[in-house]
Amino acid sequence: MSIGIWVFIFFLIYFGTAPFIAHLKYQKLRYGKLPQKKRYIGFWVRFGAGVADTILLIIIGFVVGFILQIILYDTNFGPGSDYIIGIIISWSYFCLMHSSKHQATVGMKMCKIKICDQNFKKITLGRATLRYFSAPLSGLILLIGFFMIGFTKKKQGLHDIFTKTLHVNN
Repeated sequence: MSIGIWVFIFFLIYFGTAPFIAHLKYQKLRYGKLPQKKRYIGFWVRFGAGVADTILLIIIGFVVGFILQIILYDTNFGPGSDYIIGIIISWSYFCLMHSSKHQATVGMKMCKIKICDQNFKKITLGRATLRYFSAPLSGLILLIGFFMIGFTKKKQGLHDIFTKTLHVNN
């Protein structure tokens, strides 16, 4: 088999597995009615929260990398290790914060945003993980899955639609 087929299989698994599982798991769930004093949060506010979270993750990644460099001074894990460590840090930050009692990352708290399920309850770690791994699909074709946030009724991106998650004001 040629390398192109393996790349195709890798991308199919990477971009398709989490959205497919989320679709199968959450397709029959129905949305609840928006509570009285709540409103859906649109694209630009979520973008601002994402920028704040990205800055924070860069700082966290730098600190963790510095500490690992001190601890594992003469160890070489190969060129892919930085990428894997970055995914672990990013996953743990987003998924653990989204499924916590605060239902928000630091950037989302700054913008007064809360993430919830279709009935405006706290999301589970499993749903947060599926959402995290569905997000690359939103960015696959010219970021259209993210720009959908500005045009859908419930202000959802493609990854939010798959996992039935909503962003509302806090």
